[in-house]
Amino acid sequence: MIQLCYASRRVERDYDLLQDLSDILAQARSFNEAHQIYGVLYYAEGVYFQCLEGEKSALESLFANIAKDPRHTDIHRFKDHMIDQIHFSQWSMKYVNQHGKVRQFFEKQGLSRFLPHQLDETGIHDFLKLLLKMQQADEKSHPKKGLNHRGYQNFF
Repeated sequence: MIQLCYASRRVERDYDLLQDLSDILAQARSFNEAHQIYGVLYYAEGVYFQCLEGEKSALESLFANIAKDPRHTDIHRFKDHMIDQIHFSQWSMKYVNQHGKVRQFFEKQGLSRFLPHQLDETGIHDFLKLLLKMQQADEKSHPKKGLNHRGYQNFF
């Protein structure tokens, strides 16, 4: 199993950002669930960051399709890492909402805005830990409620 992360720039078109994100997440969740791929997506300031975990062959095939997607350009793939366990096992594709902690993280890295492609290997690792920590905190602060957990849900 590997961890594959990349950053890319959104292609500005006539398409609505929320519609693009919704479409990306719907496609990713369906495909990833069927292929035992897990991951996280973060979007801010015209830049996507995605980290995927799963079997190497499945991820290579998926990434080949991602690279062809016309909704983004300037794709920067980070060094893949072999992993013993899935870190994002709860998420076929989790979208983490924009958050001030991410802005603060990038400012501490000496970056004035969300520029993940400028992070080194340690920075990517620390950023992933932050995303995982933020989501775990969010899940604890929004307990599941009601029939089939129909309580509070983020848009994505």
